[in-house]
Amino acid sequence: MRVVSLLSSVAVAGAFVALPAPFAAGPVGPAPIAAQTPAPTLQPDDYDRWESLGASLLDPTGQWLVVAVRTVGGDRELRLHPTEGDGDERVFPRGVGPVFTDDGAALVYLVDADSDADDESPDAERRLGLVDLTSGTDTVLFAAEGFALSGDHRWIAARSQAPADSVGGDLTVLARDGSVRTRLANVEAFAWRDSGAVLAVTFRTASGAGNGVALYDPVDGALRSLDASETRYRPPTWRDDARDLAVLRAVASGPDDEPTHDVLVWADPTDPEAPAHLLAARDRDEFGDTLRVTETATLTWNEEGSVLFVGLRPWDGAGEGDAEPGDGTGAGADTEDGAEVEDDADELDPSPVQVWHWNDNRILRAQEYFAASDARRSHLTAWHLDDDRLVRLGLELDEPARPSADGRWAIVSDVDPYAFERRFGASTQDVYRIDVDTGARALLAEAITSRVVLGPAGARALIFDDGRWSVADLATLERTALQADAPTAFTMAPDDYDYPGDRPPYGVAAWSDDEAVAWLLDRHDVWEADLRSGTLERRTPGAEDGLQYRVVNLHLDASPFDPSAAGIDPDGPLWLSLLDPDTKASGYGRLDSGAVERLVFAEASISRLDRAERADRYVFVRERFDDSPDVFVTDASWDMPIQRGATNPFQSEYAWGHNELLAYTTAAGHDLHAILTYPADYDPSRRYPLILYQYERLSQGLHRYRTPSRTDYYNVQVWSQEGYFVLQPDIVYEAGRPGPSALDAIEHALDAALAAAPVDPERMGIVGHSWGGYQAAYVPTRMHRFSAAVAGAAITNFLSFPGSVHWNGGLPELGHWETGQARMAVPPWDDLEGHLESSPVAAIHELQTPVLLMHGDADGVVDFRQGLEYYNYARRLGKPVVMLVYPGADHGLRREENQVDYQRRILEWFGHYLRGDPPSTWITEGEPWDARDTRVGGR
Repeated sequence: MRVVSLLSSVAVAGAFVALPAPFAAGPVGPAPIAAQTPAPTLQPDDYDRWESLGASLLDPTGQWLVVAVRTVGGDRELRLHPTEGDGDERVFPRGVGPVFTDDGAALVYLVDADSDADDESPDAERRLGLVDLTSGTDTVLFAAEGFALSGDHRWIAARSQAPADSVGGDLTVLARDGSVRTRLANVEAFAWRDSGAVLAVTFRTASGAGNGVALYDPVDGALRSLDASETRYRPPTWRDDARDLAVLRAVASGPDDEPTHDVLVWADPTDPEAPAHLLAARDRDEFGDTLRVTETATLTWNEEGSVLFVGLRPWDGAGEGDAEPGDGTGAGADTEDGAEVEDDADELDPSPVQVWHWNDNRILRAQEYFAASDARRSHLTAWHLDDDRLVRLGLELDEPARPSADGRWAIVSDVDPYAFERRFGASTQDVYRIDVDTGARALLAEAITSRVVLGPAGARALIFDDGRWSVADLATLERTALQADAPTAFTMAPDDYDYPGDRPPYGVAAWSDDEAVAWLLDRHDVWEADLRSGTLERRTPGAEDGLQYRVVNLHLDASPFDPSAAGIDPDGPLWLSLLDPDTKASGYGRLDSGAVERLVFAEASISRLDRAERADRYVFVRERFDDSPDVFVTDASWDMPIQRGATNPFQSEYAWGHNELLAYTTAAGHDLHAILTYPADYDPSRRYPLILYQYERLSQGLHRYRTPSRTDYYNVQVWSQEGYFVLQPDIVYEAGRPGPSALDAIEHALDAALAAAPVDPERMGIVGHSWGGYQAAYVPTRMHRFSAAVAGAAITNFLSFPGSVHWNGGLPELGHWETGQARMAVPPWDDLEGHLESSPVAAIHELQTPVLLMHGDADGVVDFRQGLEYYNYARRLGKPVVMLVYPGADHGLRREENQVDYQRRILEWFGHYLRGDPPSTWITEGEPWDARDTRVGGR
């Protein structure tokens, strides 16, 4: 156990009290060199023991902490710690998916199958584990694929995998103390009500006999059928924190055997006298012959439980492209000269020809790629239960409606007026508010490019337009501008968002739960918006101290991607993350009584703040490049965080590098940073080779701990262990000049590294993948400072690539060429010279650096032919280029043998050209097809 004395410090007029080590901010630089026997560097056989820290979880009472750990070799385990005292760590091998009971008295988890176990061994199956935290007893019970706790946390329901001859599995319901255990057979799905111990289950058999939905009460062992038929029932859904239950029941199929569904709702299925509702899919005039109730939409209620939202979609075969008789197509049609064609259509299969039309909003490949997800789309429809009334809210499948939190309103985007520009990177849309009661639409925002942010109470929405925020009342549609004269910019700065086109806002950090207040972000600070008066007040001192403050919502239902998922109590403290953009120091603070209290702040990555549900107990993770991630626990005072456990304690047995942060300024005037990683065997009296790994912005990873791995082929830790400096520069782009922008940043980053450390300028290499692969292929054609290059999945021709298709996703490259990662701003014909300026192959004749290309021949992101073009042009010029082609591989290598092979070849390539190692035969002579065939056994 490691105890850290940590001083809390309160902001007074923008000044902060310094914090002690190890959390105090300090220089990130070379560690003192002590006279001792050098520790060995890592070898590949050492990698498998290395650990990665997974999720950590506090029990609701704050007494226990469980941490997930996984090794490079694939072993998993859970580590359990008391949060107070000196209790021992307990380890649960192969443990995954831990859940504490709400009283902190038990831990339920799954024990993964042992891949090395015999098929007949119990360890060959995933099983349920139960730890009594009072007695310390750990019991591994029975086979289970998943489990859930009852609302009162007294019961556990765990389902086993369905047998091969069945579709439903066994569901075991057991009391937490083990006193009662019941098995229900043929269960396909189950769900506990949020309160008490009421379990809804759906049954399914191969024959259909016994199918149905039922309630099980584990207290008295009663199983009560709610509905039964030979058809399929979809998973039961309870209304949050309520007694309502809904389920879909499949009914007679339509075209192509697609099911529609009846919707069954019980206001309280435990009460036979409570209302029940049936939406009969085949008996509604609103559906006609064209619409069905789909199982792909999630059933949700409005706040009051009076409206259930369901999904409708057309029958897939309804009214799609049927040719009418006499329309001049099909069998018997006349030729141009009037001669009748012999009717032999029955002897020919339809041609699989594809028609790619210029006016398709989505090209045919996108339609093909998204066909499965498109088939899951639906029209949001409100079923008003009290008067059995349906109101269809969504009208277009590609414009889904979103209900507000209370379910009174919904919003939908209309993109049709901007269809053409949206094909090529624009995000313009009109947004309408829909009245859930009537379906009436009213314009909420016109021609905006950012998403409307709904509040957690459902009454208001925030809209960003023309660089300013406004708040809209969803009932009246009145919009109030939020202090247009605020002395800040909420639009992202060009250095933070360097893409052509409209720049988005920094974002909405959070709402108060009553929607009276929202917290907005600028580059450094958090601004509090009074949504009633429209006034703004800056609540953090980022503009003065240079830190970046961001809100951390510790609500259980909070989502980092959706600020409307859960509101914050406006009368409580506001939790903040802190980041110094210039040093990458980080930490957490608390805004209370108008001042920011800095709780933890260090030259490290401080992340994953969480809180116990019902106690003032907090957990966070600290890591550095040279300090493996560890979990710390603290109480409300934050005076003395305590480290619980340690990952990779054996690191001290090996030599280890460290990171420095370099600053440099490009010729274009951008102030940027780069990470310089030192060789693990660093000796200041020696000069070392350097590998430059680049993509876009990488300096935020200064304190990231890198676990060595043979399958992570661009692994900075591996390169450091192999005796290289590793440089990772930030790159900011000028519109229409991605190549020169990268060259500018890399030139100045190299200069900074040479000035800071004993790097041998004659032994430097560059490497990157995808966009970084493009830059690794481009830079050696424009500068000659590198002795070797490795370019994985590289874009190489800025004239041919814009005309290709991002096959994974079906996006035509011109659909994002101008405003996306390439940042070219215009198509090739509008700036041919600019495209040639950024194109690697346009200056391939200037190449002097040996280049190793890597491509999968099934790459669905960067067309494999991009690699072939660079290879063929270089080969014609007699340039030293070798291309590795991995058959069947996509944009990244997924097969372990390919990952290991590619990492080995990168090390051999750089080893030869940067360290002077004897070259492998494949470098000097290649590998003939027959030799390859022998090596792989004909594969």
